[in-house]
Amino acid sequence: MIGTLQPSSRTLAFVVGGLLFTGMQAQVLLDEQFTGGASTTGFTVESLDSDCDWTFAPADLTPNAFNQDFGGALPSGAGFDGDFAFLDSDECGLSGITVNSTLISPTFDASSATIVNLSFSHQFRARLQSFCKVEVHDGSTWTEIVTYTTDDVGYPNPATTATFDITAAAGGSNVAQVRFQFSAGWDWWWALDNIMVMGTDCAFPADLAVTGLTSNGATVEFTPNGSPGYEWVITDGSLPGEGGDVANGTSTGEQVTDLVSGTSYTVFVRSVCDGGSNSLWSGGVSFTTPASNDECITAVPLTVNLNYDCGVVTQGTVIGATASNITSSCFGTADDDVWFSFTALDVTHRISLINITGSTSDMYHALWVGTCDGLELVEGSCSDPQESNPTGLVIGTTYYLQVYTWTSTPGQTSAFDVCIGSDPSIGIGEHNRVPFMRVFPNPAQDLLTIDVADANVQRVRMLDASGRSVRDEIFRRTVDISQLDAGSYTLLMIDRDATIIGRGRFVKE
Repeated sequence: MIGTLQPSSRTLAFVVGGLLFTGMQAQVLLDEQFTGGASTTGFTVESLDSDCDWTFAPADLTPNAFNQDFGGALPSGAGFDGDFAFLDSDECGLSGITVNSTLISPTFDASSATIVNLSFSHQFRARLQSFCKVEVHDGSTWTEIVTYTTDDVGYPNPATTATFDITAAAGGSNVAQVRFQFSAGWDWWWALDNIMVMGTDCAFPADLAVTGLTSNGATVEFTPNGSPGYEWVITDGSLPGEGGDVANGTSTGEQVTDLVSGTSYTVFVRSVCDGGSNSLWSGGVSFTTPASNDECITAVPLTVNLNYDCGVVTQGTVIGATASNITSSCFGTADDDVWFSFTALDVTHRISLINITGSTSDMYHALWVGTCDGLELVEGSCSDPQESNPTGLVIGTTYYLQVYTWTSTPGQTSAFDVCIGSDPSIGIGEHNRVPFMRVFPNPAQDLLTIDVADANVQRVRMLDASGRSVRDEIFRRTVDISQLDAGSYTLLMIDRDATIIGRGRFVKE
């Protein structure tokens, strides 16, 4: 028979399960970290006519656990380490199985605590009829605290932490318990770590939320509960005090303006109690700042390489991206598209998405032309392969590259590099209608001579390696380039009708 866990009071700063506590009278009623891949406090497993039951990592992990056979990852963040409890229905066998199992804590003494809080880190991958239930026992009756069913929680990573006031449910019992039930068919998993019951002098505020999201900012809001003070912290997904804190404050409605676009964060809040102690941190509320190039109007300019070597790439991610208000005939689900732009230097370019990491490598892209409020899809540019070679481009025209994941699954975390390449066989002197053109010397330092045999040339425009116009002036045979930065440049010959009729390239030393 397992005895009741007795509360222990702490009066100095201390850490339990990764959470930093300061102040007086914090009582640790239960602290389960599954250290060594087993329960250290006496959790037991009860099968409810289940084909599989709760088990423990790392000893019971197999190559298929948590979708690792499809490139998935173990739960991480928010208090998770390599030792945790899990029930993965995929591990039970093929379709037709039944999973229904509970993980039950030992009894603990909740009789002397003013406020009793239950906190746990978890990841739930939802599917079909699967559900997770958390209940508290007061010695005679089990009371449901929360049920998770239709939506993923803490998936994909980082996992999340949940905190609940279970004072009423525990009923002041000296033999209180908590239990965790996972019920499913062949329907993914639930993983748990860092299960704690704490007795504190006051409760954490309710209704924690993040509003006013921008690519680099957010507003933290909660409902004050009459405590002397409050503390909130935004982290990189880890628990407060674990080294991942990025912003903090003391009141509701405070704004943060130095976050990073396309990045996942978690916010926590707690109360400062009478006498100077603190409540438990609330459960974490996860949010993601929108990608800075979530819409065409904020497209990130791309550098156009003069060959296919991808010497210059631009980083991108779909984290925080949302669907754009365009109609497309391309395939895939553009619910997380991001945008880039480049100026065509040739009638064809190679688009490459490389170095793909994150939740999925199945990316899709398409090329658009026009204005952001009147885009037209470039014919034949829809591409499921990560490399495409759109043709029929107009030199000097700005094109918009739309990139997204094929899947409709929300919360994708894919990151990638974009490369715009050019056919290296196209060199100086090749052009559209000019019968002859050359530039010399090449490379050049101060003066560049343009030798062109076409009286229709009226203006010359210079584009840098990223396709941006750096000079646009009346055509002269000799051009002073001494003020240009070192690098590769493209010359566009323009006639009186503003039509580009020729092109050349040079290198400024």
